[in-house]
Amino acid sequence: MAAKKVNKGNPADDPAADDRSADAIDDGRLGDAVATHVDPNSVTDHGEPETDVRTGQVVGGPTTASTASGRRAKGRSGPETPTAAMVALRRTRQRHRLGNIEWFEAAYRVYLLALFGGGTVLWLSGLIGDKPVDPATADAFARHAPAVLGVAAVLALLAGLRSGAQGGPLALEAPDVMYVMLAPVDRRRALVRPAIQRLRSAAYAGGVLGAIAGQLAGRRLPGSTIAWAASGAIFGIAIGMIWIGAAMVAHATHAPLWSMTLVGLALLVWQVFAAVGTHAPAPGNLVGSLALWGWRQRGIDALALVVIVAVVIVGLALLRRTSLDALARRSGLVAQLRFAVTMQDLRTVILLRRQLNQEQTRNRPWVRLPTRNRKHAVWRRGWHSLLRLPATRVVRMALVAAAAGASQALVLRGTSPALLLTAGLLFLLGLESMEPLSQEVDQPDRAESLPIERGSLMVRHLAAPAAALVPFALIAAAAATVVTVVNSHGRYTWSSAATVAAILCIPTVLGGAAGAVVSIVRDAPDPFANASQQAFMPPEMAGVTTLLRVVIPLVVSALATVNVLLVRQAELRGDSTVGAAIRGAIGTILLVAATAWWVRKRDDMRKAIKSFMSQGRDYTTEQRSAR
Repeated sequence: MAAKKVNKGNPADDPAADDRSADAIDDGRLGDAVATHVDPNSVTDHGEPETDVRTGQVVGGPTTASTASGRRAKGRSGPETPTAAMVALRRTRQRHRLGNIEWFEAAYRVYLLALFGGGTVLWLSGLIGDKPVDPATADAFARHAPAVLGVAAVLALLAGLRSGAQGGPLALEAPDVMYVMLAPVDRRRALVRPAIQRLRSAAYAGGVLGAIAGQLAGRRLPGSTIAWAASGAIFGIAIGMIWIGAAMVAHATHAPLWSMTLVGLALLVWQVFAAVGTHAPAPGNLVGSLALWGWRQRGIDALALVVIVAVVIVGLALLRRTSLDALARRSGLVAQLRFAVTMQDLRTVILLRRQLNQEQTRNRPWVRLPTRNRKHAVWRRGWHSLLRLPATRVVRMALVAAAAGASQALVLRGTSPALLLTAGLLFLLGLESMEPLSQEVDQPDRAESLPIERGSLMVRHLAAPAAALVPFALIAAAAATVVTVVNSHGRYTWSSAATVAAILCIPTVLGGAAGAVVSIVRDAPDPFANASQQAFMPPEMAGVTTLLRVVIPLVVSALATVNVLLVRQAELRGDSTVGAAIRGAIGTILLVAATAWWVRKRDDMRKAIKSFMSQGRDYTTEQRSAR
């Protein structure tokens, strides 16, 4: 028998109910209470309760704010304020993301990572075997190191100012932007935790890198290795905090990008002017002096930490001025970036980073080349691709080239670990310059539609980037010459240092870019790949393949930088440094030629290997069927 609807009166006519509803709205509990306690099946269209005609009892009724609040206060089934709801939401998402992991298991993983990672770093550092510096070199290092290391601090400041003007440094997940940032929650309260997490990750990364560099420096400089590792960690943490703090302040002030760039470049020029030997006070000197606390401590250096902490506090206080549009734009890009990093898609990572930096190529090239000979269409297309690079990328490439040259000069003066820094910088320079080849790989259907082999087409795309790298090689040679002469204490003259740098600069830069070529061509789609074979690849084999994909390009770039070791050994033996430089340049040129030959024959070699494997499987099948 159907229940009969009986009207018991309209609660909306009760003014006390309105007052209670207003109080509940002010407390931020009405929406949660209604969502939790109202049963839509027990309420009529007009909000009237239902009664059963057989028993006369009320089946359901409208839930007012007072009853909802009473039930909620009695049961405590959920958060009572928007802030508490936000905290509960984030905790639930974190619990779902991490799963049921125990704190002991997490601590054990951290322990294993620190044990094996730290042990590996110390073992590799012990294999280098660089000799301690003499007193004259140590004294020169104490005089020049604060200003030189201060350049890194000013570069971090410049990167932070530009990042903040472009919408950084925060990048929330899409649910946070969609639900939390649009909720009636104080924006600074909602962004404090993501900002601290961003600051913590940058400080952690800087501290780890600084500790590794510090313990390497402690093997050659006066002082204990542990003290140098601690001072390097302090310096790295300061660099990370400068970057994030400057970005938060620049974002909150809504300053235009050009103004932040001019401010950062002015400070950088000032710091470089102080680092070349003028001993002038500069903004990054105190920060650079923090790295020397493993040797000597100065109380005035703590002023740098006070200023950095003050900048971070100001950035946290101004979080209410964070742009919601910037958060929405960066949330989607960061999600794609993390997925690309997981898939080890380096090309996608680079493109997404450029979108985060709002770096767009020019619609028209700086100079348009004439179309006289169609045989050189690939050459012209490659130059047009490079001539569309924005000025900011060109400046960045010049700075990377100068840093690589200075790093090679440090290797020449006995700091062997700087080879890894040189290889990484030249690898990045190669990725920036090989834009024509990258665009060809990004559009494989266009290459397959042309009446030319893909390997031959890719080799032709190497010509324009190789020619474009020559000016950057000269910049690297100039930086290497200056650093070599300043740190040689009379062992090298300007002419001898410039001669060695001129011989090695172009082969070394091209060899470093060869690693980038290997990485780019490796990501090209394989027309001979068998999806079924890849699907049934053993996990052990897949892990080895992944490791090789990451390591081999870096190894190629590192091999191109070892030519400076020949010059260093020739100097120690009293032989001709020019002859050693020529031998090293010839070896690097052979490496570049081998890389170009591999690009040309890669498809043919893969096709031959696939054919050999297929013939072997067919022969095995025939042998089994004949039994």
